[in-house]
Amino acid sequence: MKICIITNSHPSNDVRLYYKLAHSLAKLGEVHLISVSGVSNQQINPYQETVCSESHWGKLAELYRAAVAYKPQMVVCVEPWTMLIGIRLKWRFKAKLIFDIHEFYADAFAERFPLLLRIPAKYLYLIALKLIESHSDLTIAVNRQILQQVLPSSRQAKGLYLPNYPVKNVWDYNCEVPAGLRDLCDMRFDLIYIGGLTRDRGILKLLKVISHLKTLHSNLTVLIVGTFFDPEVQKLFDASVNNYNLNKHIYYQDWIPAEKIGLLLKRSRIGLWIFNPKNRRMSSALPLKVMEYLAAGLPVVTTKTPLMSALIDKNGLGKCVPYRSSEIARAIDSLLSLNNDEYRALSEHCVQLAEERFNWEAQEPQLLEAVDKLVKH
Repeated sequence: MKICIITNSHPSNDVRLYYKLAHSLAKLGEVHLISVSGVSNQQINPYQETVCSESHWGKLAELYRAAVAYKPQMVVCVEPWTMLIGIRLKWRFKAKLIFDIHEFYADAFAERFPLLLRIPAKYLYLIALKLIESHSDLTIAVNRQILQQVLPSSRQAKGLYLPNYPVKNVWDYNCEVPAGLRDLCDMRFDLIYIGGLTRDRGILKLLKVISHLKTLHSNLTVLIVGTFFDPEVQKLFDASVNNYNLNKHIYYQDWIPAEKIGLLLKRSRIGLWIFNPKNRRMSSALPLKVMEYLAAGLPVVTTKTPLMSALIDKNGLGKCVPYRSSEIARAIDSLLSLNNDEYRALSEHCVQLAEERFNWEAQEPQLLEAVDKLVKH
C-alpha cells in the first residue's frame, strides 16, 4: 500500500508527522511525507520529499503533483488547505482519506478579528471546516473537543482521538549537537520555556515571575526557546528584560529543529507552560511541550485549569497555580528548593509515567487498528 502524508505548514521532519504518523504507517506500507520545507530522504521508508513554489496556490499545486506520482491508496492531510488536495486524490485514485487535525483551527482563526466579530468568524470557519471534513474516511484529532467541533454526533464513530504524546527516545534519532547550540549545551538551566512567544502564552508574565525569583535565587538561569509572532510583543519583551534587570538570568534561543529539543530539556530542571486561562483554545489543549518536559524528567509548573490539574496535580508531576506572578513564582521556588534526593524522585516519577502511559507507542495500536479497518472496509 502506498500512503502519502501531505502538509503545507509543517517541515518534512516534523515530530508528529515523521516520527509518529509516518513511522507507524510504514509498518503497513510505503509512506511518502510530502512538504514544502524540511529535509529529503529517498532511501528509507518512510520517505521525505519537499516541493518548492513562491506562492500559496503554487505550493498546493506542487504538493498535488508530487502525490499524484505515487498513485496513493491512502492520503493523510493535516491542514484544511491540504484537505483540498486529499479530496482530489481521493476522487482520482479512489484513495482512503484521513484528516489529522492538530489544532483548534476555528478558534485560532477567530482570534485574528475584533472581539465583536470573533463568534461569527469562528462559526463561519467551522461550517467550512465541517464541509471539508465530511469528505474524510477517518478523522484523527489530538483533542477530544476538536472531534466534537468538527464531527456531528451521528458521525463520532469515524473519529479517533490520538493525543500528541512524545515518541520514546525520539531525541536519540540524531544526537549531533548543531553548532548554534553548543554554547547552550555546555550550560545548566533552572527553568525552560519552549513555544510561541505571545501575550496569551504568558511570555510577559514570565518576566515578572523571574523578577520575583531572582531575589530568592541570585544565580537563577532561564532558557526561553521560541519565536515572536508580534514585533510589538518582542519590543515589550526586550524592554522588560532591561527594566527588570534580567539580562544575566535569561538566555534566548529562537526556533530549533524539534528533534533537537531534547538536547536542551536534558540540561534543564523545571519546564514551564504559563498561559492566560481566558484563552479557551489554550485552556482546552494539551501541548506537546508539556509531555516532552515530562518525558525528559522535568517537573512542570503550569496555569491551573481542569485539564492541567487532571494531568499535573492528580499525578503529582509538578505544580498548577493561578495565573498570577506571585503564585507562579512561589510554586517554582518550592520546586527549586527541593534537595537532590527529593528532586531526583520527582524527576524519575515524571519519566516513569511518560514511559508507561504518556507516549506515542501506547497510542500506535489504535491508529494501526483504525487504518487496517479502513483498508478492509
